[in-house]
Amino acid sequence: MSNKQVELTIAGQPYRFAIAPDNEAALLEAVALVDGQMNKLKGNVSAKGVERVAVMAAISIASDLLALRRKQEEDGAIPVDAVRARIRELNERADEALRQYAHVGTDAR
Repeated sequence: MSNKQVELTIAGQPYRFAIAPDNEAALLEAVALVDGQMNKLKGNVSAKGVERVAVMAAISIASDLLALRRKQEEDGAIPVDAVRARIRELNERADEALRQYAHVGTDAR
């Protein structure tokens, strides 16, 4: 499978990428993420050389992050924070049940 050239604009600057056709959707998603962040953070940066390096690094990082998210969704992994919240909820329910049980036990005496 040969790579194709894709020209995209990030923070108002054109960039050309060589991408395998099956990775194009991931690239477009990563570019959209970086472009949004760059536009949000863009200030008085005038050094285009430094900016280009930053953009390319950001694209690489965003692509890795998005790949990890997709893998997590495919694997059905549950985020740790969600597990902790569920454990807390179950502990609270168990504590309440024990309090009610203890209260019923003292009423029977």
